[in-house]
Amino acid sequence: MKKTGIIILTAAICTQALACLASAESDPIKISVTVANAGNIVVASEEVAVADRDGDGKYTLDEALVAVHDQFYDGGAAAGYASKMSDWGLSIQTLWGVTNGGSYGYTVNNKFANGLGDTLNAGDYFCAFVYQDAAGYSDHYSYFNIHALPDAKQGDTVALTLTETAFDAATGSMSDKPVANAAITVDGKETEYKTDANGSVSVKLDNAGDQIISAKADHLLIPAVVRVNAAASAASETTAAPETTAAPETTAAPDTTAAETTTTTTAAATTSTTKATSGKTTAGKTTGAKTGDSNAVPALAVTAVLACGTALALRRRTDK
Repeated sequence: MKKTGIIILTAAICTQALACLASAESDPIKISVTVANAGNIVVASEEVAVADRDGDGKYTLDEALVAVHDQFYDGGAAAGYASKMSDWGLSIQTLWGVTNGGSYGYTVNNKFANGLGDTLNAGDYFCAFVYQDAAGYSDHYSYFNIHALPDAKQGDTVALTLTETAFDAATGSMSDKPVANAAITVDGKETEYKTDANGSVSVKLDNAGDQIISAKADHLLIPAVVRVNAAASAASETTAAPETTAAPETTAAPDTTAAETTTTTTAAATTSTTKATSGKTTAGKTTGAKTGDSNAVPALAVTAVLACGTALALRRRTDK
């Protein structure tokens, strides 16, 4: 019984460990993806989570294309993407809804890949495209020295270098060279900026927000992409006018009530006692209220003196 329990416990631990390992292997990785359809940018350096669909512990270009279509293509990969086995291995049959007999290309970190079975790592930049010249493959793949600028600010000047990769008949291989005199576009609109002989250009970010920088040349280019997210500059931010605080309500001055005078007459003298009345404001209403005003103190003192004088006068008369 003890041996049986140990075997069962060991099997359970191994099963759990294998499950955890499989789960770790199947965690998706995040890469940046650009897709161009015959010269038009349809996905611009977007973050895509790529899953290990077959559970082999690898993340392939084929799996990345399934992920980007599921995320951005209307109808998902089922509607816009297909791959098949060919004489050259797994190949694209349909890309972004286009089935053209095989005029597609793809690069990883701006280098042409060997096939859809090539693997990706987290943080890689992957570009897939449909050639404009489907018959002659004459489009040159182009790219900037960066593909994203997430922390820019409006008014910043961005230094870019545009490079193209094309087949070199002399060497029989792909080679890179700068793209001179290319017109820079921002969100598809051509600007006054052009690359120099070294493919270099400085572009000022006149606008805030998310924008796509690309380029056009006098020959076919697979469009280069820089995705910019520029924060608004302090000068362009509009500060709301401070709220106007209503002037405090004016409290009506208390009504001045004429002093009430009570006259007391004695045989010797006449004593005046004054009661002062002041007003009290409550919720905008004035209610008369009698208070011990400071004017009452001298009045009481005078009354007391007169009273004492009267009493003394009466006493003297009595004594006589």
